[in-house]
Amino acid sequence: MDQIIHLLNEYGYIVLFLSLMLELIIVPIPNEALMSYVGVLCYQGKMNLFLSVLSAGLGGVAGVTVSYWIGYKLGEPFFRKFGRFIHMGPEKIEKMSVWYGKYGKVLLLISYFIPGVRHIASIISGIIKLPFRTFAIFSYIGVFLWTGTFIWLGDLMGPKWDQFEGEIKKWLVLAAILIGIIGLCYFVIKTNKEYIKEAIILIFENVFQRFHSFRKIKIIILGVSLLFVSFITLMVLYIKSVISNEFVQFNEVAKTVLDSLFNVHWNGLMHVLQHLSSWPVLGMFSLFTLAAIFFNRKNIWLECIFYASAMIGTYLFSIGVRWLFHFLLGAKSISENFADEKSMLFMTVYGLLWFMLIRHKSRFLSAAGLFVFFIFCLAAYSVSSIYLHQSLPSDILACYVFSAVLVSGAILSMEMFRFLNLIKESIRKID
Repeated sequence: MDQIIHLLNEYGYIVLFLSLMLELIIVPIPNEALMSYVGVLCYQGKMNLFLSVLSAGLGGVAGVTVSYWIGYKLGEPFFRKFGRFIHMGPEKIEKMSVWYGKYGKVLLLISYFIPGVRHIASIISGIIKLPFRTFAIFSYIGVFLWTGTFIWLGDLMGPKWDQFEGEIKKWLVLAAILIGIIGLCYFVIKTNKEYIKEAIILIFENVFQRFHSFRKIKIIILGVSLLFVSFITLMVLYIKSVISNEFVQFNEVAKTVLDSLFNVHWNGLMHVLQHLSSWPVLGMFSLFTLAAIFFNRKNIWLECIFYASAMIGTYLFSIGVRWLFHFLLGAKSISENFADEKSMLFMTVYGLLWFMLIRHKSRFLSAAGLFVFFIFCLAAYSVSSIYLHQSLPSDILACYVFSAVLVSGAILSMEMFRFLNLIKESIRKID
């Protein structure tokens, strides 16, 4: 990198052009750092911003064009046979070909911001014989967006670039994640367009035009929807408070109160309460939930599928949230117990067990009693975690809030599917 910067200082735009061209013909050059440095030089008046963006963009355009024609001329058989030597084996070719076949245009616009993807995006486009005109329009725009963004940021930050470089890259990664989520949602909606359209029409008609039918499930959906929105709001407020470091006083006050209430004599009971989140106990209560599902005999497969989805989603979400907060705030700012998977699974397992026990029952008092007991278990487990492991109260709150979003979202989705099935069954009976 130092040698490239030295050459850049000597030969300027020519080196910038060549470095971008070579990187996009699969030559590993750290061009994001290089373009940012060029932006700093523009800030200092040593290079021209317009000419820098033009040189980098034209270099990138030359690189992706060469890569496209390499892929086009050599073709898929060549890369299936020799691609593994340049990390483009049959599996990667197959996977990327499917995606580019469906979403090549959109991916070409954003792929240059993603390391590892931009290096093969053009070759894949050539291998799958994407029309050159289509490729050129979207890839050239993507190249100029990529080069222009980093050079402009370097010029904007000037000498402070080194100070803010890490933060900027974090937000670019977050933007890429957000784009990926939006792309996934688009894919799901597009592949299930007719089903979603039919479902929306049926639900709309039966909610607003036939209010008195299916009254119970409509009330459940309304109640769970309100809970889901409330938990989403709490999660957003919590994330804002964590970023702003607003939980310091809350943690100190909560721990002081608990220390004054529970002395060493509570040690044995606290260890018992901690076992509520052990894998054997969670597994046992999961079996109880599945038994309740089969005992109720109402949409067994539907409830089993959503139960499994909620459990897997909770585990993966805990890992993802912990990684994201560590990435954004640093390991020193986040404790070890933040978004702990056992605490989140504790909330999910017991919450879903409570719901499955009361879902198909009509006794309000028993449902209320079970709910009070559920809340008591959550509170007792929280106290034991703070007492034994010195967990921060805000971390326990995070586990509960994040899990509540997942649980309420899973229940809402399940009830919507159940409602749709009831509507279709009623239509078939009428016909």
